[in-house]
Amino acid sequence: MINNEKFYDNYFKFLVLLFWPMIWYKKVAVSSHSLELFMVSIFSILATVYIILFSIFYNNNSKIKRIVILYRVTLLLSFIFTLFSFLIFTTSIFWLFLKMIFVLLLFYISSIQVFKYKIEEGLVGILSSLLLLAITLLY
Repeated sequence: MINNEKFYDNYFKFLVLLFWPMIWYKKVAVSSHSLELFMVSIFSILATVYIILFSIFYNNNSKIKRIVILYRVTLLLSFIFTLFSFLIFTTSIFWLFLKMIFVLLLFYISSIQVFKYKIEEGLVGILSSLLLLAITLLY
């Protein structure tokens, strides 16, 4: 099961779909810091486990392109840093800069993935990076 490419694709989709309700929760619901800390911790642990397992799988499987692993790792790191800067450390310039660096890097890698390699999965990264930039600038 862990050596199956479909498992990693579904796990990645699960993480992407898990991220957006957390942002929605912060914007719409009355939030508590302990619940936000719990949500960020769970997402960070799940994303870190994915990055480690997918890196091991990538080293054992040569048919996956390197741009795919760069895209997935950059997307998950930009999500983690967004959660930290948006939910936990809301006034920290360090987390804001780290988030902006990874969001811009995500946009660049996703653009390469779409326009050079013709992998349509990168469109999710382009749209996510634009939405994260809008949330950052309008918050």
